[in-house]
Amino acid sequence: MSALAARDVAPARTAPTVGRLEWVDAVRGYSVVAVVLAHVVLWHLLAVDAPTADAGESVWGRVYGVLGSARMPVLLAVSGLVVARRVRLGWRPGGLTLRVARNYYLYVVWLLLYAVFYAVVRDPSLPHRVDGVGDLLRQLVVPETTLWYVFALAVYIAVLGALHRVPPWAVLSGLVALCLATHVLTSSDQMWAKVPEMFLFFAVGVYGAGPLRRLGERASWGALLLAAGLAVAATASGRLAEGVELAEAVVFVVRCLAFLVLAVLVVVLAVRWEPLRRLGLLLGRQTLPIYVLHPLWLALLLAYAGGLARDVTATTVGSLLYPPAVTTLVVVLSLAVHAGARRAHALVPAFAMPRRWEERLAAVDARAPGRPAPVDSGRGA
Repeated sequence: MSALAARDVAPARTAPTVGRLEWVDAVRGYSVVAVVLAHVVLWHLLAVDAPTADAGESVWGRVYGVLGSARMPVLLAVSGLVVARRVRLGWRPGGLTLRVARNYYLYVVWLLLYAVFYAVVRDPSLPHRVDGVGDLLRQLVVPETTLWYVFALAVYIAVLGALHRVPPWAVLSGLVALCLATHVLTSSDQMWAKVPEMFLFFAVGVYGAGPLRRLGERASWGALLLAAGLAVAATASGRLAEGVELAEAVVFVVRCLAFLVLAVLVVVLAVRWEPLRRLGLLLGRQTLPIYVLHPLWLALLLAYAGGLARDVTATTVGSLLYPPAVTTLVVVLSLAVHAGARRAHALVPAFAMPRRWEERLAAVDARAPGRPAPVDSGRGA
């Protein structure tokens, strides 16, 4: 979820290329920006009471539909890829005690911060609130905010680490069934349901790490066109499934997988341009502050500048420009907070677990035979 130790590979002189792991950071970075953009659109433009101009509602409604198929599957798949080798080694050999504890620690810390925030910002119309001690305690095990992703990382790593001896085909088959069942039996506003529903895509990153890496390393414009065609076909097939819940769930899985492939190819090809590569790396190595802080910035905007925001989005030009402008502002503010915390040597407790805790947790698995050499330095996944 946070910094990934990049392995820089010198680019060939004949054509622009991207370091072997740099594209992973870039994909993760642009995925988290897509999450922010989607929430700006959903909470500010497509809300029931939002007087959004028709042009903005039409354009950004379609963009949101695409983002819905790509943002979290891509982010989860890349998160799974990052820890794939450790997870497949198993709990102790992979040193998973620290990684599971670290993610759950970050979830609890930010859940507490959200509870404090919403105790001060009391607007009941704000999305993903944490209201009172009872709600806080319940959400320690049943997430109902966007923090479900941080919670899910701890669950996914723990479960797949425990199942490391089970054949991948069996795990993936079970997770396909779990995804389909959750999609059919729950509603989109039940955030806790995202944890079982999206488990499949994290597992795709873990068990499909090799194919995903080869996809990134061999990206081409021809492959991009093919992937785009498959994504369009998967989206169009949704019309045939309308009204049949199980068929809709199957289309959801196929569409998400198609957009996962498409998104990886788009980012890998895009970051061959140096400015986009640098931006992708900047974002990809600081995804945690962007992800956990962006709902709070958006809530503040709704609570204290909601009237102004509605006036802007009620105009055609405003409705078209508002989402990218606010997304940029929120990302910059989140990175600024993180940079300030780093300069003040105050990353603990909000962005990092205390080092002494990490050392003790790492020691739990330290004596396990076959431990791999460290491959990542992330504070999240």
